[in-house]
Amino acid sequence: MTETIIRFWSGLHTIGGNIVSLQNGNYRIIMDFGALVGADIDRLTQKAQGHALLREGLLPKIDGLYEHETLATYPLESLEESSIKTIMCLSHLHLDHIGSFGQLSEQTPVYALKESVDFYAKLKATELLPAYNVNWQGVQPGEVIQHGPFSIEFVPVDHDTMGAASVFVTAPDTKVIYSGDWRLTGFEPEKLLVWAQKARAFEADLLLMEGTTFSHVNSEPSEADLRIAEITSAIRARNEWHLIETIKRMIQEYDGRLVAFNGYPQNVRRMLELVKVANQFGREFVFNARFYQMIQDYLTPDMRVRELSQDDVTIEMIQAAPGKYMLQVEEDSIETLFALPAGLYLHSNGMPLGTYMPSYEPFVNRIVAAGWNFVIAAATGHASTQDLLLMNAVVRPKVIVPWHTFQPETYAEALQEQGQLAWLPAYNQTYTWATIASSLGVEHEKN
Repeated sequence: MTETIIRFWSGLHTIGGNIVSLQNGNYRIIMDFGALVGADIDRLTQKAQGHALLREGLLPKIDGLYEHETLATYPLESLEESSIKTIMCLSHLHLDHIGSFGQLSEQTPVYALKESVDFYAKLKATELLPAYNVNWQGVQPGEVIQHGPFSIEFVPVDHDTMGAASVFVTAPDTKVIYSGDWRLTGFEPEKLLVWAQKARAFEADLLLMEGTTFSHVNSEPSEADLRIAEITSAIRARNEWHLIETIKRMIQEYDGRLVAFNGYPQNVRRMLELVKVANQFGREFVFNARFYQMIQDYLTPDMRVRELSQDDVTIEMIQAAPGKYMLQVEEDSIETLFALPAGLYLHSNGMPLGTYMPSYEPFVNRIVAAGWNFVIAAATGHASTQDLLLMNAVVRPKVIVPWHTFQPETYAEALQEQGQLAWLPAYNQTYTWATIASSLGVEHEKN
């Protein structure tokens, strides 16, 4: 029996950029292919930059994946020369999971939940995500696809984007679950209850489990964070519904004044719930052109939304009656705010994201200086440390790989404290389930 080769290419000590491959014979699965830390998203869309990105360590050095034209003189086996049949399995549409797709061949099949593939088409059409010319393949929940000896199933999870999934892989000699990103505090936590039961029954050898929130254990706020905290307020939302209810109360207090919202375009459900809230208080929700176009298919007939344009709602109309509107803005259109009477500004996981971005503090300072009440109105897309530990305990895989975190060691220690076996792999190494199990003293047999 040919053993399955497991290799980790990125994401072991970072939030995002997770890339892992499973190969059995000439068949290979690569799960997620996001932007590596430090890589520029625009450069990653240009195949002419491929060889330079590889030399700079900003693309994973994977044989048989890139076209000869992309590699140029870089010493890797090209796609054209390789006998390896590769497919991509995508957990979700965030750039730290898809950001390197621009370097892939148009021949490479990319599998994801159909909901995710359809949503990508809308984000691409409205330039809310780059155009990735790959061979998209949408699959349904419960559908099992075959790639040589591999059986693959996408299991829905809740995250702050549409169509997020975990990937369950059955190989001749091992079973692997790649968790993707998930949370129990979103709009559809019931997805995780189904996921947990399915994952437990799967009896995985390896569970590759995200650990974003372990990055913040024992961390202290930066000086910039402290400065921001002095001039803003924040909603400490326990979950998405708590966030919506808190915003509802704030909007009620701003009767007659303008409310502005800067949100994450992939969190469509949050925007839809806020449209309902705005309408409840007699406000029309005004989107910019690309958000307005993107969200059309998700609206219900009773939702009152408008477009900020000369043909619909104008700046002058909002100036004349600010209390009648809730206005969506983005970082690159923030000048709009300074032409309007100041009111309540809700920064709801929109860009810029936080103080680790150089543009964030000047951005906040400008809005506050213009008289706006700047409220950080966010809810995380990731599971809490407690929820991560709970789900690991429920699933009970033989071995857990804690990754997608700056502190995998802290995560691993917490897992060990609850009697679970955590393993920290390394880059530039090839593993099989047999070698992993032997090194950890775990019983291993053919599945």
